[in-house]
Amino acid sequence: MTQILEHPCKCGGQLKRGLIEVEFFGKKFGQREAEICMKCGSQFLSQETLLEIESEVKKAGLFGKEINRT
Repeated sequence: MTQILEHPCKCGGQLKRGLIEVEFFGKKFGQREAEICMKCGSQFLSQETLLEIESEVKKAGLFGKEINRT
């Protein structure tokens, strides 16, 4: 069941709670709960979730790396 949230996105669209796939430098870190705008598609993770992902990224040795776009 989709949960529509009371507070709007910065664009004015409605936010819903849902799952998104988190990926960093091509490495997948699983699905995480996020707030997703139904108008512009922006995705917002909680501070707690961001800290968890940061910890996993550091353990994987990806923290501080740059993307090579050549």
